[in-house]
Amino acid sequence: MTKQTFSLLGRFWQNKPVRWSLLGILLPVSGVMTAYAVTEPLPQPALYQAERITEELPAVYIDNGSFQGSYWTEEAVEPGDTLTEVLTRLGVPQASIKKVLAKSPIDTKLKQLRAGQTVSVRLDSSGDITDIQFFNDDDNGERNLVAIEKVNGQWQASASAVEMETMPSLRSVIVRTSARGAMAQAGIPVEIRESLSEIFSGSLDIGSLSSGDTIRLLYNSMYFRGQEMATGDILAAEIVKNGKTYHAYYFGQDDDQGGSYYDQNGKSLSKGGFSTQPVSYTRISSPYGVRFHPVLRTVKMHTGIDYAAPTGTPIKAPADGVMTFKGWKGGYGNTVVLQHSNGVETLYGHMSAFSPAGGSVRAGDIIGYVGSTGRSTGPHLHYEARVNGQAVNPATVALPTPKLSQTDMAAFRKQQQTAGNILATVRDLPVTVAQLD
Repeated sequence: MTKQTFSLLGRFWQNKPVRWSLLGILLPVSGVMTAYAVTEPLPQPALYQAERITEELPAVYIDNGSFQGSYWTEEAVEPGDTLTEVLTRLGVPQASIKKVLAKSPIDTKLKQLRAGQTVSVRLDSSGDITDIQFFNDDDNGERNLVAIEKVNGQWQASASAVEMETMPSLRSVIVRTSARGAMAQAGIPVEIRESLSEIFSGSLDIGSLSSGDTIRLLYNSMYFRGQEMATGDILAAEIVKNGKTYHAYYFGQDDDQGGSYYDQNGKSLSKGGFSTQPVSYTRISSPYGVRFHPVLRTVKMHTGIDYAAPTGTPIKAPADGVMTFKGWKGGYGNTVVLQHSNGVETLYGHMSAFSPAGGSVRAGDIIGYVGSTGRSTGPHLHYEARVNGQAVNPATVALPTPKLSQTDMAAFRKQQQTAGNILATVRDLPVTVAQLD
């Protein structure tokens, strides 16, 4: 480069506006070049090499005969049903039904069914029947558990341990068309439906409930081999009709003596005029409900109350009524049946003799005397209560309700709070809630 060229460049650089313009161009370019030089990655060796591998796996083998699954199902008995008709509705093959009826230890008498009860069966993976269980009615105020199973192709009495487990059942039902229909769809047994109707008979008619009304129930259920076989007492109930809530709470200090129902204030709920005990100064020798025979290893559902009393003890009508039956009634022996104005029917069995009473009777009238006729192991009165043909606990439906003392009231409040807390879990729910097993 010549001296003249350097001179020109010097004068050019001394020109301040030109110098700042040139710097404005060169500095960003320099920055880019520097950043590029710093951040350019260094060459890296290959860490892996993609390669396709194909491997042939052995075929999957499924042994269809190795699955031994089974399940329980159940069916409600309709009026006039036979065991054949119930099993047919459950989908049991006709050939299997014929074998059950012909070769099982169920005799003709044990096949008696009643409307509303449940027949439970277990089916294997092929849909064939392996177990059957239900309660049958006898003619002595008891229901006997029938439980049979198929072992190596042969039907025999069930060898399972005879253990009944009592568990509470909780239901919340929204009425759509009828209260009884809604409760039936929610799986509430017919005995509970009829007991509920009688419990509230003094304050409202269950049949008058309309769309939108609510029923909340807590009651005991008894299970055998995981299947609900019988029901106990209603422990608490709430009915909401047109925005008003009606309450009922069960209270009993002695299970053998039974209990009674009271409202939220501890006031007894009306029992349609039942103000008299059928026998006086006696004890309950056998309460209502399920009991286990330790020697025979059988389960029985006792559908009434037995009062131990000497032969000849007078038996009184507990409420006004009409005598609809007086005579011999199978295992009940000498029997009287009374129909009461509130729809409750009461039965008195094993009498030694009848009184002259007949037709209309008043509460306290003597209708017969304690005895041991029919199938009886000793002198006692068998006392039953039925609502629409369904046996219910006489202690809660057809006996006087005792007034609560101060001590009783404290215990009642404790039971009431426990039951109320459980019912609170389903309050205000806009749908039906049911434990469908």
